Amino acid sequence: MKYFILFFLICSMGFSARIKDIAMLKGARNNQLFGYGLVIGLPGTGDKANELTESSMGLVLKGLGVDVKSQKMDTKNAAAVVVTATLPPFSKVGQQLDVHLASIGTASSLDSGTLMMTSLKGPDGKIYAMAQGKVMVLKKENKGGAGAAGGGSSSNMVSGVISGGASLEREVGWDVSQEKQLRYVINNPDFTTAVRMAKKINDELGGRYAVAQDASTVEVMYPYSLESNPIELIAQIESLEVEADRRAKVIINSKTGTVILGEQVRISPVAIAHGNLKLEIKNQANTNATRAVSSTGQNAPAAPAANEGQEGEAAKKVMLMNPGPSISDVVSAINETGASAEDLIAILQALKASGALLADLEMQ
Repeated sequence: MKYFILFFLICSMGFSARIKDIAMLKGARNNQLFGYGLVIGLPGTGDKANELTESSMGLVLKGLGVDVKSQKMDTKNAAAVVVTATLPPFSKVGQQLDVHLASIGTASSLDSGTLMMTSLKGPDGKIYAMAQGKVMVLKKENKGGAGAAGGGSSSNMVSGVISGGASLEREVGWDVSQEKQLRYVINNPDFTTAVRMAKKINDELGGRYAVAQDASTVEVMYPYSLESNPIELIAQIESLEVEADRRAKVIINSKTGTVILGEQVRISPVAIAHGNLKLEIKNQANTNATRAVSSTGQNAPAAPAANEGQEGEAAKKVMLMNPGPSISDVVSAINETGASAEDLIAILQALKASGALLADLEMQ
């Protein structure tokens, strides 16, 4: 498998992001809606001999004044589906929402179907939106690119979307003006980020109004000048930029062949032998950079002469590094030896198993 290596290199000055991008205002949250519906008008790709779909069609027709009595109905042109939607905060009655559909029967495709009017409920059982419309099935062509097992095409025909297919009928009420203080929840909880965020807000407001309660929560009291206008205060806070911190992490996705490495990753003194590649990280008083060494410990030339043959290539496979190098230094040194991405992944896993990789290793 071909592997793609991505680096998120963070410079020494750090990376700043707006508060609105790293935290959310508690109370201003999305809400999930769901419902059960019927997709009709399918070209023979619907549920086959499905009692659930048949009884649902009977109830719908009965509600429309059509008495089907005990007549058996063919369901090959209809499919039972679960309909879901996300209700954003501060949405108002009449706004349109995108809906997603997934077949729960034996239908082979929802393409060319139409969703009949379906009520979407919240966790409290109340109806918040009504959905209907033409189903769009997303077909994707896979021609053997990254993550492809081979050539050909693939598609998911038993699920679909309706863009703007639901109309909001009920609002989720939340009056921010009634809150005595604002609470921000950090998307990736971190004590350092929380403290920096509180300090940034205090510097902007000119007083001690923000306090980091824990790794994920920062509470902000209303300044007297903005007590009657919380919306202006929120707009002022969310535009501030904060240097967000994070744990060092290495992510390997074996399906897509992607490796993501963070610059914060460090490696403690260790020695690893992988095939004809040898990696040593140890204290060297007179060494300030990564260098290739021979098996005898002597300095090896950076580029062996043509007549050196295999001995020169073997020398390039041995590396000596100072303790505590960044992951980018290690990867650059490994790449200089001509090692493959598979070798890199094997080395990272071995480093983690030995405890020398000072970062979280996540396999996906």
